[in-house]
Amino acid sequence: GSAAQYGLAAQQVGRLRDEEGIKLTVVVDTVAASGGYMIACMSSPGRLYASPFAVVGSIGVIGQQLNIHDFLKGYGVKPLTFRGGKDKAPLSLMGEVTEEGKQKIQEMIDHTHVAFKSHVANARPILADSIDSVATGDVWLASDAIKVGLVDRLISSDEYIGERIDKGARVLKLIKYDKRVHLPTFLSSSVGPSPFGHMRVAMKHLREFTNDARRVVSKAASLVDDLEATDISQVAAARAFGVGAIGNAKMS
Repeated sequence: GSAAQYGLAAQQVGRLRDEEGIKLTVVVDTVAASGGYMIACMSSPGRLYASPFAVVGSIGVIGQQLNIHDFLKGYGVKPLTFRGGKDKAPLSLMGEVTEEGKQKIQEMIDHTHVAFKSHVANARPILADSIDSVATGDVWLASDAIKVGLVDRLISSDEYIGERIDKGARVLKLIKYDKRVHLPTFLSSSVGPSPFGHMRVAMKHLREFTNDARRVVSKAASLVDDLEATDISQVAAARAFGVGAIGNAKMS
């Protein structure tokens, strides 16, 4: 993902960590690499945990660009590129690849990497002196990462939560609440993309559905009454006298 997006998410986590009276624990169960580690390292000091086989690290930056300039040129197509500023889009999909352009992209990658390393070192002071040795883009299993200071403890999230509960902590689960109103299928399929379009037609379908449901319920109730009699002749006789059911009477 984008360094800007992960960086923003990391800063939001940092805001929570920096609140007075809050200790922020991050537990990695599977993967927190690259942008994931950028976020995870924002835990409170000494509170970045991971399950033993979780993958962490990848403190590096990569940039890739597909270029079809020479391919188009082979077919007699000459792409034209116009720039306002010599460093604007140094590499593009169809523009000619130049050494200056590649150098500029590499500089951007290097600057981003320096910022990434600084971010991790500031978030985890324990790595301040060794950041260059761990920020090579390599990844570690948590069981190895703990030896180089990338994580602080080996434990899964379930284990940690259970541990906290045993100590009397109150554990809350966040559930996303969706306020949107979901119309029934028979409404949404008849009114098109807008749930409120052609409301007259939708209400007609609703009335038809309600009437059909009422008839089904009435029929089911009648069948239940009939089943209480053990002989069909009793049912016929009862109906002849306008009685809906014979109750629990049985033929001897």
